[in-house]
Amino acid sequence: MRLLVSVSCLLVMVGCVGTHSSGALWAQQNLEQELIIGRQTEAERLGKLHAYELVLADESLASERARLGSAVQDCPGAARRRLQLSPGDRIRDTVRVRIGEDAQRQAVVAQLALADWRLRRAQATGETHFCDDARQTLSGTSSAEPNNSDVLSSLGSATVTRDSRYASAAADETPIEVGLSNYALGYTDTVRARAPLPQYLAAVYGGVLRDVDSPPALNMWVPSDQAFTSELAVDLLAPTYPQWEPDALLVALQPEQ
Repeated sequence: MRLLVSVSCLLVMVGCVGTHSSGALWAQQNLEQELIIGRQTEAERLGKLHAYELVLADESLASERARLGSAVQDCPGAARRRLQLSPGDRIRDTVRVRIGEDAQRQAVVAQLALADWRLRRAQATGETHFCDDARQTLSGTSSAEPNNSDVLSSLGSATVTRDSRYASAAADETPIEVGLSNYALGYTDTVRARAPLPQYLAAVYGGVLRDVDSPPALNMWVPSDQAFTSELAVDLLAPTYPQWEPDALLVALQPEQ
């Protein structure tokens, strides 16, 4: 809601700016705009604001698709790149906040996040099957079985904080998008929640982790013939947890340093 109010204020301010070629005409136009805004109900104003938010979200999604589509053309690339957090994490987080419960756009965000992960895995390992997976994901031809396990719940809870005076925090029961936006925008400096949200906030938006529940022995529930790594776990789990950035899973599953 704070984000909606902030953007609403911005839109009202923008609406009061016009061409100054004629002072009288400019004043008349702005008076008419103010009268129109004044006659709108709260629901109408929020509806128009939400429509504007969706336009911005669609522009961001198109830009992300273009970035990934360009990168996958040269996949995996001649030189290996160390696997790092994606520059698209914050962009997609902003989109998630803007689109709310729009299921169709949520699916697009998840698609781009998974393609991004597979592209970065290809660039890091040189394994071309990740390139094929990324292309299929971008084209919408890949699919995943619904997740019926409760893997993430076994990771427990943690606290992320930017407050050097932190002593303790109660569990945050707000929706994921609210906790994410409040921390990212600086409305709060401490969030206690179930994994992987605290770990992700610390990695992407800064802060330190406190009171982290002990994670399970992950190689007990990740079937593989390869040596276990957190990256391999994300390969298996990311398609079944579309509500999370793969990077969120990665930082939550990484062993403590």
